[in-house]
Amino acid sequence: MGIWIIFAIIIVGIFIASISTQGSRNKMEEDKIRDNWGKLQSNEYSSEEFENIASYYRLVRQDGYYIDDITWNDLEMDRIYKSMDITRSSVGREHLYKTLRIPGFNREELKGFDECAEWIGRNEDVRIATQSKLDRLGYVKNFSFVDYIDSVQSLNPIGSGISIFMDILLAATILFTIFVNAPAGIIMVIATALVSTAIYFKKKPTIEPYFHSLSQVSRMVRAAWDIKDISAGYASAPGNLRKIIKELDDDSESLRGCIKGDWLIADSRSTGSPGEVFMNYIRMFTHVDIIHYNHAIPRLHGKKKEIMGLYENFGMLETIICTASFRDTVMFYSFPELYEAESLEGASFELKDVIHPLISNAVPNSITINAGDKKDCLITGSNASGKSTFLKSVAINTLLSQSIATSLSRSYKAPMYRVYSSMSLRDDLAAGGSYYMVEIQSLKRIIDEAADSSKPPVICFVDEVLRGTNTIERIAASSAILENLSRMNALTFAATHDIELTYLLESDYTNYHFREEMTDDGVEFSYKILDGPATTRNAIALLDNLGYDKEIIEKARARAENFMNTGVWR
Repeated sequence: MGIWIIFAIIIVGIFIASISTQGSRNKMEEDKIRDNWGKLQSNEYSSEEFENIASYYRLVRQDGYYIDDITWNDLEMDRIYKSMDITRSSVGREHLYKTLRIPGFNREELKGFDECAEWIGRNEDVRIATQSKLDRLGYVKNFSFVDYIDSVQSLNPIGSGISIFMDILLAATILFTIFVNAPAGIIMVIATALVSTAIYFKKKPTIEPYFHSLSQVSRMVRAAWDIKDISAGYASAPGNLRKIIKELDDDSESLRGCIKGDWLIADSRSTGSPGEVFMNYIRMFTHVDIIHYNHAIPRLHGKKKEIMGLYENFGMLETIICTASFRDTVMFYSFPELYEAESLEGASFELKDVIHPLISNAVPNSITINAGDKKDCLITGSNASGKSTFLKSVAINTLLSQSIATSLSRSYKAPMYRVYSSMSLRDDLAAGGSYYMVEIQSLKRIIDEAADSSKPPVICFVDEVLRGTNTIERIAASSAILENLSRMNALTFAATHDIELTYLLESDYTNYHFREEMTDDGVEFSYKILDGPATTRNAIALLDNLGYDKEIIEKARARAENFMNTGVWR
């Protein structure tokens, strides 16, 4: 019997080690929760992880409006998303990403979201307790639960006959070892375990993704029970937050019977603790997870609504928390004042002290378009003066206002828009294209969207229109395109180096510019937007500042001055 005493001691040791490991991990995670709050994050994800993060967005976007890939990449929204992400789970990551990719058009929903984020930001104890409970959900790599939820509803058991037979045989050999012949019995136990393991690894791959799904359902249900333990802390929360907590409780109770015996299935967010390693061997030898799978799958049929209810509410809770933390990372923010506009002709646009979220000590800028003014904006200025940053700041501000009800400005008042851009394009050589072809295709998609007056208006951002072609045709074509956009269901912000456009479009566009000053130390930029077209250039001055030969500088200046006077290059 000594061997069984040793075996029992080993199991007790593993159990104690697992509890100790979990306790240390919980303390580390709570410290991390406190440390991450109100700070821009430096998260990095592999391309495969990002594919999984985008799964929920792809599932729900369907034919409605969403931020397309060109606009998302132009605005570097991957960086902004990663900087915001303090989620505690894959569910939270996927929901936050979806929220940013699909801006809303419901003012009441955005107002409710704002109230929830404000409350969470003020109630630190409840927030930390909630994040600690959300930690149970965890991160799952190489897998997205929503990709499998529909198939889980139609799965059938794969049969447990051979697994149950092997369990009976293994039990019989163990009894034989204890009561009849230990040496021979040990050989039979090992042989039976090896055969059982071979059968296990033959059957498991076909259903392993659904093990992950069952594990995800189980974690959501148990996390909802954990949240219920702190629900009293939400007594003073806004109605939308209390509704989330209530629905988590209701849906988890409806799924209670579906997770019986869930400990038999490996957790897809495994941390590799001694207890988990031990259980993995038990699963291989006994097939208890396969047997549990065959009992659990029928219970989940018809429960998609409750499962997705847990998923959406947990994701929303995490997105609210991320938003509250993000608001603490910026110099200031405001709740956007949004309204519906049937036509942009009489609409106003007011943005006071807008900043870019990823620029330290960003210079705030303001712009106001009153009802009845020329609604479109043409921005000129020299290289590195701030034109592109301003365009991105306004675009990002518009997107965040309609997704997480957060304006990175002192105030924001505008209609609700569909956001499009054509800014940071690249040659599509793999598809046999050129920069110019990519550019005109990008602009065409904006024109097509702006032509549809049955949808909310477009706000579009175009940087250096048609830079991929020669000067004469660029100015001719870009002026025609921008003039056409000014007559459509769109508010256009365009930046250009072509001063000629300020004259060609002066009846349709209000001119703004950014300016630089040449000093003994080089070029200094204020990064402040100013009224009117640009009147200075710095390209030749920069050549001089960097020590280019005086003959080059003089020739360049003479040719530029001659062209400005005569319109002819010589």
